[in-house]
Amino acid sequence: MSDAKLPICLIVKVKANTGKGSELEKVLSAMLEPTRKEPGCITYQLYKTPESDTFFFYELWETLEHLDAHTKTEHYLQLVKDRAGLVAEGGELHKLSEVF
Repeated sequence: MSDAKLPICLIVKVKANTGKGSELEKVLSAMLEPTRKEPGCITYQLYKTPESDTFFFYELWETLEHLDAHTKTEHYLQLVKDRAGLVAEGGELHKLSEVF
């Protein structure tokens, strides 16, 4: 089956520097509301592992163009600035295809 009309699915892992988990959580959480209002955003969720300060975004976008537009928004560009010094491991991105 062609995936041309399937949504774009991303899992993004971000690990906080030691002692910076709460600060990073605030920065990442600030992305939720504005991103969910973007055209083409199907779902945008943030999860945290209970045992460490590791966060995961689960994202579904209608098209690659919508995802690309997301990376140019004011709130995304602000996130890039605000997470400086807070992130030990970040931007580990997994683009997934649904299996039928």
